[in-house]
Amino acid sequence: MSRFALLLIFTLTLLSTLALAAPPQPWYEKYQQRRVIVPQSYYEALSLRRQMPIRPNAVRDMVCLDTTTRFVLYDEYAASLAICGSIAGPDATRCEGGLAETVGKSGAAAFKLEATQRDGGATISVSKEAWARCVAAAREACPTGRFRGVCVGGATRGDVRFELMSV
Repeated sequence: MSRFALLLIFTLTLLSTLALAAPPQPWYEKYQQRRVIVPQSYYEALSLRRQMPIRPNAVRDMVCLDTTTRFVLYDEYAASLAICGSIAGPDATRCEGGLAETVGKSGAAAFKLEATQRDGGATISVSKEAWARCVAAAREACPTGRFRGVCVGGATRGDVRFELMSV
């Protein structure tokens, strides 16, 4: 066989192999993640966190319970806005309604709140902004996992005890 014939066979084999191979993946597809659609309350919580300066004195008696527990960020935000029925949306400005105890759940996260002086008739009356400051200060103290603490003020009398739990 001549050199030309061998070169021709090699070239045809190489071309047929390349034609059967999958086309290369474009560079932008490699970094693209799947799309996740989230409701407006997620962006509302992000906006509140961005606007609220972190004040460590907004909370006291912080205890980091389990730092290995992982929460989806959306679930934590949505649970924080699901207290008292829901404080999400522009019309809701505070958690009211004469409740001494409330739970806000979303996905695997749940916030439980109770007035510290509930035996004395105190009820939860925390504004959305004050609650966002308490949650931000709690996350500053406990960056990951579950936690428990006291939100200073936030009740008709006294403070509000809260806990981020996993459901």
